[in-house]
Amino acid sequence: MVKILDLRNKQKNPVVKQPIKILPKKEIAPVKVASNQDRPELSWEAPSFYFNPQKKYLALLVIALALGGGAMLFFSKDRLTAIFMLLSSSVLVLYSNKKPEVSKIRIDQAGITIGDVLYYYKDLKSFWIHYDPGNIKELSIESRRWYLPYVKVSIENKNPLIIRSLLVNFLAEKEHEHSLVDIIARKIGL
Repeated sequence: MVKILDLRNKQKNPVVKQPIKILPKKEIAPVKVASNQDRPELSWEAPSFYFNPQKKYLALLVIALALGGGAMLFFSKDRLTAIFMLLSSSVLVLYSNKKPEVSKIRIDQAGITIGDVLYYYKDLKSFWIHYDPGNIKELSIESRRWYLPYVKVSIENKNPLIIRSLLVNFLAEKEHEHSLVDIIARKIGL
């Protein structure tokens, strides 16, 4: 049979409080602080974006956009589309002349630092290393922010196995596909 506890009835035997015993002080052992050698850290320098000095496809695209915008301006009288095409060709010319800055990349226990920006592991979902000798060598990091889905970093001549062994402790490893924008940008030299 199940016992039912009735809280409305007062206890007949009140609980007697016992005095608190003060224990003698014990010496506290000093805490050993880990040195910098115990903390895994990896750093290298790499350009901020892929730079292709041969931009023949980009030059063709800029010329086609400029000629298309000029033709639309004179023949079809569609000024808004023509202005958009001319502005996009000028933006491509300005962006193609930009040289990549060399930034310092550091991976440690706090997160991944690219230049002056620190990406904490709690703000990241996963990582993937695209490694094709002679072609693509980059670390792709998926962010939890909707407006910044992937951050891509060149790994230059670093060993991808060392980078993977460090990151697998903090992030999930999930394959990231190349987007259509990435493929087109590499083809035209952006």
